[in-house]
Amino acid sequence: MAKSLSQSEFLNADRQNQAGFTLAEMMAALAILLFGVTALLGALSSSIGQRRTTDARHALTTMCDLAMHRVQFEAIRSLNGDSSPFDLEFVPLVDQEVPGFPGMTWTATATEDEDYPQLWLVKIEATWLDEGEPVVAEFLRVVQRQLPLRDRVLSFRNAGSSPSSGN
Repeated sequence: MAKSLSQSEFLNADRQNQAGFTLAEMMAALAILLFGVTALLGALSSSIGQRRTTDARHALTTMCDLAMHRVQFEAIRSLNGDSSPFDLEFVPLVDQEVPGFPGMTWTATATEDEDYPQLWLVKIEATWLDEGEPVVAEFLRVVQRQLPLRDRVLSFRNAGSSPSSGN
């Protein structure tokens, strides 16, 4: 015959057959998951900051090339229309916007060296905001004290086409 179980024996037998996780095991698993998600979010925010810095450095390199091109073609002017290197002036380019990188500006100024009067030392300063803080990068380039080739050729053409006084 079948042995009948009392109600307390039935509940005890039922608990022994149940498989599952205790509250402590669940809390430990959630703590491990929370730690992993927090580490992942920290790594993502760090990589976003590095990406912004890398983009800024790339924009700086491109900006420096653009600035030197503009310096050679826009900032060097003749005082009297002659192409002599000693009759030239450098006009500073101030607070120029960088295309494709909003908030970045650059300024180009030049200084003369008494020992090398045929050269200018051009200082290009770039300024932008990184995480709300202003950042300044400085580049130094040496530029020959002469008009761009286009302007020199035009000057020689104009000088050659004028009627010569003579025989």
